Amino acid sequence: MSTKPCPHCGKPLDLDSGAAFCPYCGGSLAVPKAENEAVEAVLAQVTALTDPRKKHEVLEKAQKEHPDSLAIAEEILMLGRLYKRNPKVFDFSVIKSYLLMIYLDTDALPDDKIAAMRTELFFHPDLAKCLSLAPDADAFMRHYLTRLSREFIQLFLFGSSKYMHRYFGFGLDSRAPKLLADPAIRILSAIKTDKALLPEQRSLLMQAFYAGFAQQLNNTQYLDQAMAAMGLQLN
Repeated sequence: MSTKPCPHCGKPLDLDSGAAFCPYCGGSLAVPKAENEAVEAVLAQVTALTDPRKKHEVLEKAQKEHPDSLAIAEEILMLGRLYKRNPKVFDFSVIKSYLLMIYLDTDALPDDKIAAMRTELFFHPDLAKCLSLAPDADAFMRHYLTRLSREFIQLFLFGSSKYMHRYFGFGLDSRAPKLLADPAIRILSAIKTDKALLPEQRSLLMQAFYAGFAQQLNNTQYLDQAMAAMGLQLN
């Protein structure tokens, strides 16, 4: 059997299996469809911008010019409400990936807010737009949840002094896979027990979060150990 490493977690994959996703981390193995040059130029422009309002303006204009572009629709989806942020108000909820906070810090959120965030996670109009454009809606849903998880881990776990044990901004980033295994297992456990989700939604979200962890940190050793100790499986 010939193998190749997964581009996300590095574990060996059977070249003859024809799998669309890595069986270890859940990362997509599909080759992304190339966009036309005009769309690529828009994406490069948006990447270079730092002001969310300007990003949104460029993307909104581009979507009118390229209504069938999944890449543009995805960037609008992932930008979320960040372009509406008020510099005078400290509000993380305008960040799209903050939606996953319902599985980490539930005590800080009222029940109606949790319900609204859960609905947005799976049923937002911008997501519906992307799913209608995607050649494989299921594959895009997995991609979206994985990207959301990766960004959440980067911003709210790796970027947190609380979880990374940083003091005055200093800490050993190399310890991230071990330090972040604890909040990650809490999130996975909370998803597993979220009865407001359908079983297939719970399984998909758990797999996507695990894939996001693998892609962001390139090491699932400690998370795997914690999951094994709890008997927690990604299904």
